[in-house]
Amino acid sequence: MQHPPPTSRAWTITGRGLPPSVLDLIERPTPTLPPHPLPSDVPQPEEWILIRIAYASLNPGAIFQMTLIPQRFRKAPFNVPEMDLSGTVVDVWHPDPTGPLKNETEGETPFGPGAPQRFNKGDGVCAMLPASHLLPTGTGALAEYAAIPARYAVPKPANVSFADSAALLAALTAHRMVVESGAKAGDSVLVIAASGGIGTMAVQMLRHVVGHLGRVVGVCSGKNSDMVKSLGADEIVDYTLHKSLPRFLARTYEKTPFNAVLDTLGFQDVYKASPAFLVEGGIYESVGIKPPTFWFPDFVRAVWTMKLNEWWPMSPWLGGVGRKWGACNMMSPSLAEREAVVGLMERGVIRVVRDSVWEFEQAREAYDKLAGRHAAGKVLVRVDPNVSEDAC
Repeated sequence: MQHPPPTSRAWTITGRGLPPSVLDLIERPTPTLPPHPLPSDVPQPEEWILIRIAYASLNPGAIFQMTLIPQRFRKAPFNVPEMDLSGTVVDVWHPDPTGPLKNETEGETPFGPGAPQRFNKGDGVCAMLPASHLLPTGTGALAEYAAIPARYAVPKPANVSFADSAALLAALTAHRMVVESGAKAGDSVLVIAASGGIGTMAVQMLRHVVGHLGRVVGVCSGKNSDMVKSLGADEIVDYTLHKSLPRFLARTYEKTPFNAVLDTLGFQDVYKASPAFLVEGGIYESVGIKPPTFWFPDFVRAVWTMKLNEWWPMSPWLGGVGRKWGACNMMSPSLAEREAVVGLMERGVIRVVRDSVWEFEQAREAYDKLAGRHAAGKVLVRVDPNVSEDAC
């Protein structure tokens, strides 16, 4: 295996704004191991890996980070966006094995000097970097090389491509939404934005959970209906055919209500109408509230609405909607959760639906596609031109 070059390319955030205006492709020193100083999220010595990145997956949260966070709060010398990546380990640093073993979270894999080494040079890996690491260190997925704590990575299954294994965040979010919704065998579940990156994962996971006696209904545009059905949806609601989606859902499913609703984009008007098509005691699980734009005032209004959904009384008599609203927070998934969703990929329970794959130099154009919010599946960036879309 070749040694990493002294310099390599990365997309960096140069200011506050939309991706086309604030992203700059630069040449920078290639990260080295061990990192110094250790970051606040991983303050004690433990295993670190240097990855030659093959693919990165784009997420709407990165656009919000670019438009909302002033540059003065980005303290790292190079601020690289995105949380999702796949690639090959080119270097490993492991602390003195005689040191003390520590376990950061009960039930987690132990980290620290006493823990066994998890990775070796040449291993294929996929990783999801939490915001607690990405923002203060500036380490993101849109770079040719990244040095990261091994706790954020899992081995890439031999039967899963580098491209697909880069889409961890969507799979992790869908997985937690399904768990928090309480969906079980035989249930009827509605998935809103079923053709998106999270929605396509949620449909497949729900099909697996509710079984052949359950019902999965997906909301998407008619052009994506065949694709969503192929993932396991029993019925499709084409939102483009209805002037008011909430009224249509209320009228159509009032007598056969759902046990849970998974809103993978965040529509407040659908939640407000949910008592008409969601059973009493059912959970409306959402990724949040969809702001009309990526700018600060709309974001603040969306956050305030989310808090009202969480705090306001459940009783309609007191002004509440009357159904529990759950907000899925996937900023710090555990290693066990990462391993669980990669296991689902390895066993063929879920597959990644790719909207499009862009070359590394086209990252700005890829973000334009994502910002339109009509991507059918995941928007991916091929960082390493030598790794084909189906290479495993």
